[in-house]
Amino acid sequence: MKNYILNVKDLTKNFGRLKALNNLTFSIKYGDFFGLIGPNGAGKSTLLKILYGIVIPDSGFVGIEGLNLKYDYKKIKYNLGIVPQDDNLDEDLSVYENLLIYSMYFGMPRKESMKKSAELLFFFDLEDKKYSKVADLSGGLRRRLMIARALINNPSLIILDEPTSGLDPEYRQNIWGRLKTLNEKGVTILMSTHYMEEAERLFKNMIILNHGNIVMSGAVNDITLNKKSLEEIFLDIAKN
Repeated sequence: MKNYILNVKDLTKNFGRLKALNNLTFSIKYGDFFGLIGPNGAGKSTLLKILYGIVIPDSGFVGIEGLNLKYDYKKIKYNLGIVPQDDNLDEDLSVYENLLIYSMYFGMPRKESMKKSAELLFFFDLEDKKYSKVADLSGGLRRRLMIARALINNPSLIILDEPTSGLDPEYRQNIWGRLKTLNEKGVTILMSTHYMEEAERLFKNMIILNHGNIVMSGAVNDITLNKKSLEEIFLDIAKN
């Protein structure tokens, strides 16, 4: 499956009696902006945490760029960009230092790291905050920095877990624009959200999860074609 950057087959995860994921199977093509939505408890965060190595599945297969996640995670992580739902920036460091320190995890030469950090500060409009402590940043600026940090290693796939959650509309739209630009430059994006407007504006393809199962999948335009809006579909699913 050379055209696919991510392949998931029969992925299952249980927490005691709770079946968080039930034999999920789906694929993501290179260059896609792929969405993941579903009610609270649907399994979105569990799926993403499996993909970036925090949670171990009970069974199933995950392949990323032709590598098996179970055996090749150390190789895979060098081509992943991770933006978790929880803010894990180092508040004692400056914006610039957060980028430089993170680049060390990938063994980047200092000159390359400094060049890439400068590019990211410019792209995310953080140049005037370069030497500001993270603790002094607003929520929107912190989210922009988290996404910038996830791009320091030039990943081919970036995974974002509700990156605009809790932000005001202006900050959300600011981040939307930058994510769309990244995708247009060839970065494949997998992102979860609970904002239906965000899903309709950004995603090309998506899956909808409920109780650990895929209840709907396909191109966003096909899912909403001659049917209810994404918001109405989501509310109907959440009731079940």
